[in-house]
Amino acid sequence: MTGVEIGILDHIQGIRGSLKPSLQAVADQVLDRPELARRMSVKELALAYSVSEASVSRFVRSIGIKSFRDFQLRLAEERVGEAKGRETQSDEGSLYESIGREDSTASILHKVAHRTSDVARACLSTLDPVALDRAAALIHNASALYVFAAGLSDLACDNAVIRFSRIGIPVVSTSDHNTQQLMASALTKRAVALGISDSGRTTHTVSALAEAQAAGAGTIAVTSFGESPLARIADVTLVTPTGYASPGNEPLHESMLSKFGQLIAIDALYSVVAVSDYDRSVSSVRRGDRFIQRSRSNRQMNGKG
Repeated sequence: MTGVEIGILDHIQGIRGSLKPSLQAVADQVLDRPELARRMSVKELALAYSVSEASVSRFVRSIGIKSFRDFQLRLAEERVGEAKGRETQSDEGSLYESIGREDSTASILHKVAHRTSDVARACLSTLDPVALDRAAALIHNASALYVFAAGLSDLACDNAVIRFSRIGIPVVSTSDHNTQQLMASALTKRAVALGISDSGRTTHTVSALAEAQAAGAGTIAVTSFGESPLARIADVTLVTPTGYASPGNEPLHESMLSKFGQLIAIDALYSVVAVSDYDRSVSSVRRGDRFIQRSRSNRQMNGKG
C-alpha cells in the first residue's frame, strides 16, 4: 500500500490492470465474491476461486499486504452493505460510477468527490516511477510527439497537446481516425507516439500505435490494463486506475473516473519531462505566456471575462 488509506476493494479495482494475468484472476474473484475471502482459509479460498494457494498468497503480497490474515482484517473493515451493493444493485452505476436510483443530491456529491479522490490516490499504486522515467526519456529525445486517442480519452489527449507544447515539444494530434493511421504510418524513428485508451482495446488507437511501432517510432501506452493489446505493442506502459473490474465488463457509458487517472498520468509525465531540462522548459513556458495573456486580454475586451 502507499500509506494513503482507501478501501481495500477500491484499491484492488484500481490496480487490477497492473497485475499479472494469474493475479488478475484472483482479483476478479475477490471483487465478485469478497465475502468468501473474509471467512475462508487460504486453502478453502483457493478451492472456491479455482486458483492455487500460491496464487492467493502472491495476490495478497502484490496489493501491498503482508499476510493473508491482514488481508482478511482489511476486508472486514469494509462495510458489508457496500459489498452487497456491488452484487445486488444491477442498475447502480448505469448513469455514473456508483450512483444509484436512491441517491440524494448530497450523497451524489459525496460519491463523485470521494470516488474522484480515490482515483487520484490509486495512481500512487498504479503509476510506476521507473516507467514514467522511461517514457519521459523517449519524449525528451523525440523530434515530435504524436498523440492518439478516441472518445473521452480525447480529454487526456488535449491535455497532452497543451502541456507538452508549453515546454517546447512539438505535438501533433487529430481526432480523425483515418488521419491517425496515415500519420502513424509516416512516423520516423526520432518520433514518439502516445496512445491513450482506458481499456487498451480501442480499435483505432491500438491500430495507430501499431502503425507507429512498425514505422520505427518510440511508443507509449496510457491504459488501465497492463496486459491489453495497446500495452503489448508499447515500449513503455503507464498504468492508470480503472473504473470497472475487468476488460469486457465496461459500462456502456465511458468511465469518467478512469479519465481522471489519464489526466493525472499525462500531468505527471509532462512534469517529469519538464524538469529533465528545467531551464529550457521554463524559458519555453515564459515565451508562451504572452499568448495566454493576449487571449485573456481579448476575452476581457469582448466582455467575456
